Amino acid sequence: MAGRSLNEDEINSYDVLSPELARRVRVFSVPFIPGGYLGITLGPCILLACEVEEDGSSALLAHELVHVQQWYDHGRLGFSRRYLSSFGKNLTEHKRWKRAYQQIDAEIEARLETVEWLQRRAQESRDDEE
Repeated sequence: MAGRSLNEDEINSYDVLSPELARRVRVFSVPFIPGGYLGITLGPCILLACEVEEDGSSALLAHELVHVQQWYDHGRLGFSRRYLSSFGKNLTEHKRWKRAYQQIDAEIEARLETVEWLQRRAQESRDDEE
């Protein structure tokens, strides 16, 4: 189970991380992820429970690539500590697992960066049409 590397179209499209880091990413297809999630990131490894286009257009893959950048920025222990402490604080506050997960700082950041990435893609598409 070697996974796949991102192709050049994907590396060029997903500007949520550097091309150098994107070249180290491996994407693995898995039959399912507990909790009904579609993707999970562990360092430079992305596990996906669904097929995504390999043309650089997947918002799910962009989201997971933000997590790759977060892992790189904070290190394995730093990212894990930050992620789990945010989840624990949120679970204490919200008392609901799903709400606590949604409010994890790293998840909020990944969602926001993915929206910004989608907006840049839409703007580039409009610019290309002119």
